[in-house]
Amino acid sequence: NVMDKIIKEDALQIASSNYVDWRKLRGKTVLIAGANGYVPQFFVHGLLKRNEIRGDGIKVIALCRDRQKAEERFGAYFKREDFQLLQQDVCAPIDINRKPDFIIHAASPAGIKVTMEHPEEVFRANVTGCENLLKMAAENGARLLYMSSVDVYGMLDEKRWISEEDIGTLNHVGLRSIYAASKRAAETLCMCFEQKGADAVIVRPSQIMGPGIALHDERLHINMISQMMRGNQIVLKGDGTPRRSFIYITDAITGMLAVLTRADKGAIYNICTELGEATVRELAEKLAGLVKDRKIKIVYNMETRHSDPAVRQVVSTVCPSSQKLRGLGWESKVTFTRSCQRMMQYYGLEV
Repeated sequence: NVMDKIIKEDALQIASSNYVDWRKLRGKTVLIAGANGYVPQFFVHGLLKRNEIRGDGIKVIALCRDRQKAEERFGAYFKREDFQLLQQDVCAPIDINRKPDFIIHAASPAGIKVTMEHPEEVFRANVTGCENLLKMAAENGARLLYMSSVDVYGMLDEKRWISEEDIGTLNHVGLRSIYAASKRAAETLCMCFEQKGADAVIVRPSQIMGPGIALHDERLHINMISQMMRGNQIVLKGDGTPRRSFIYITDAITGMLAVLTRADKGAIYNICTELGEATVRELAEKLAGLVKDRKIKIVYNMETRHSDPAVRQVVSTVCPSSQKLRGLGWESKVTFTRSCQRMMQYYGLEV
């Protein structure tokens, strides 16, 4: 079906990328924490596809809490020798029968809804989970890639493009900031372990578009897609002027794998593309304009801007710079329009 086809095509795109130094991964064991997530699942799909097309013999260990969800995502791999499912919480002691060479920490609930409803869980997954994995990395001489977020930048004065050295203010005791504050704390932990000789690199992705995100997730792009699936309108919470940076899943994963295999120890990289920048209104107009079989209306609910504290505290511009990442030889390959199309096609919208 269309859903499987898009995931397989994206996995092949990742597995064929020249931006990754595949020699470093050949015959190695990669532990992916939070593998069930809609972004980290593509580390699994991409690495296993690499084994299929190039015989690289990469051993993939997918650490997930929810077995049923893992069966939906990875059921086709369960009998493969290059795949192992490790069902547990990233905050609990991790006991695996194989020494990892690379560890990817992507186990963090995301989205404003889960942050507001389960703040402690979000904080612990990032901080306690990161400490757990850093200890494992140090014990095994493995490299850890920490998947942080552009949210760590907090509130910056209206800066056009945010570089990895920039840092803004963050209300660390506000519930809305739990996600960003825990990401910042985990980055600090990486630096603490770095002092003791551990090898960690950090990536800060912008908004990642791609297949496999739950329709009830509250993140901007999927929220608009689910609204269009339910009816013929997109309701914006405000005037639609906040500006964001969007990147397609294949570009994001190849960028992160480039950092994993090519970056210096302790390095921090934004994962983004300037070609994917749009205001909330421009994103809504793009998605609505791509729907072939009906007219989608865009409605502005200005009242939410005042009544909803989560909306009231929204940062107006979050557009990171990709200059440093491009220095590793990486380039974005998927246009903003194509990103929107592929995501919509996955969910069955006529484009």
